[in-house]
Amino acid sequence: MADTKSSFERIALNRVTFGARDVEITHLQNNGWTAWVERQLIPPAGDDPALAAHIKSQVMHIQYDAFDDNQINYHWKAVNEDRPLTYLYASPEQIWTTGISIPWTVSFAEDTRMWTEFVSGIFMRNAHSAFQLREFMADFWLNHFSVAKGKGRGVYGPAIAYDRDVIRPNVFGNFRTLLENVACSTSMLMYLDNAGSTAAIPNENYARELMELHTMGRDAYFGKNPSGADVSAKGFTDEDILQASRALSGWTIQRGQTNQLPGVASNSGVIVYPNSGQFVFNPGQHSDQAGRFLGVDLSALNGQAQGRKVLDIIANHPATAPFICGKLCRRIFGDTPPQAVLDRAVEAWIIHRNAHDQIARVLRAILLDGPEIGIGPVQKVRRPYERFIAMVRATDTLLNASSNWTFMFQTLNDSPLIWPTPDGRPDTNAFWLTTYTNVTVPEELKRITYEVGTTPVNQVISVYAQTPAAARTSITAVVEYWVERMIGGLLDDDAMNALVAYAAERGLPSENQWWAYWEADFVRNIITTIASSPEFVMR
Repeated sequence: MADTKSSFERIALNRVTFGARDVEITHLQNNGWTAWVERQLIPPAGDDPALAAHIKSQVMHIQYDAFDDNQINYHWKAVNEDRPLTYLYASPEQIWTTGISIPWTVSFAEDTRMWTEFVSGIFMRNAHSAFQLREFMADFWLNHFSVAKGKGRGVYGPAIAYDRDVIRPNVFGNFRTLLENVACSTSMLMYLDNAGSTAAIPNENYARELMELHTMGRDAYFGKNPSGADVSAKGFTDEDILQASRALSGWTIQRGQTNQLPGVASNSGVIVYPNSGQFVFNPGQHSDQAGRFLGVDLSALNGQAQGRKVLDIIANHPATAPFICGKLCRRIFGDTPPQAVLDRAVEAWIIHRNAHDQIARVLRAILLDGPEIGIGPVQKVRRPYERFIAMVRATDTLLNASSNWTFMFQTLNDSPLIWPTPDGRPDTNAFWLTTYTNVTVPEELKRITYEVGTTPVNQVISVYAQTPAAARTSITAVVEYWVERMIGGLLDDDAMNALVAYAAERGLPSENQWWAYWEADFVRNIITTIASSPEFVMR
């Protein structure tokens, strides 16, 4: 297997990025792992300059006819233009306004465009960001605090702001802060229905998932009538779910409702909220019946302070650190991460629970306080999306914005925000090593390499330009170069012989021969085959 030949740098990078590239391995060898990690932990507020310029340069065509129907009051003008990715930079209010006004003043094509821009942004950032650790952690937290497109435009329109303004700024920050930002985000409020929570009917759906999926974990759930002593130090019960739902009622979004309390005269300072889709604590939707939650009496607090106390308690509950640190270590190392790493992560989580950079300190404990990160064997399977992005990175392919990305890997539920349930996609090897996955992914990689973004792949991945002159002398040399570049070492003899024979079917062009067709065939068949090998699938 490749890990026996891979360097510390390649193994370490593959574990916490979307794929090691030769230039980054060389940089690491010259500057050291610690320097790389520390630089990654202090990224710029937005995209790095090269990536920002690339995304800003992108345009996609959008076209639809005018529509005018006075009977149903649908009106919009015709559009036919190459448009920049304007939604990626729109304010949350602008995104919401477009989303809710679609049936009346904007074509449904704008709805589709909003989603296409969001997905294209994820693809380009994962593939090309210089701050790969941030991309890795953004992917982790988006799956941990999972929301799904299938819930409707109230979720996936605001997802642009969810990723940009909630997740990414907090990937290395304080977990308690991240937890509240997620709780106040439009996408999560709509996805788990807390936006509709009322004093009369508090939303137990969000309250349950908040504890079961976001903080303490399923193993901390003790059901309706747990036997024995008080279990609050170990986990939560149905009664805790009820009390949390009451405490978090009134955490909603502005949708034109009032803040009027039941039974209070309408002339007593009633506010009508705008229809902006943004977070508001609405006392008119808040239950005042919250009692004991995990052993703490919430009745002494008022209003939004009750919900914040719930977040304080669960963020610092003894079950939360091992649950989330376990997920993070499995994401990095595989199904059975080293116990020493787990122990260091949990210890750092607890010690630094009040630090503004708590998560960064946990990552330092995992990545720097022991040698495990760069030592094999590699045991983590790349899921289908990761295989594609890793192939793109290894071959220096430049991704453009494209509607292609909105369809890629959807049948495998491995596209951004496609996983349908709030538990997020599974992160075990067995789930991603099914026969269906192993048959589908190679075909998907071959299909997509016909076109990357809006540019044919043979114009983007230039095998001739990227292959050193010394390796252009034979089919064997070309294949060996690309296998070593993508994996870090050669495959076993049988696999190498099969790849060489496969490539040799077309023959090696001469220096003055047109390479384009050969290159396209090489990329579709050889490079995608390398990307489907066990050595590349494991990271």
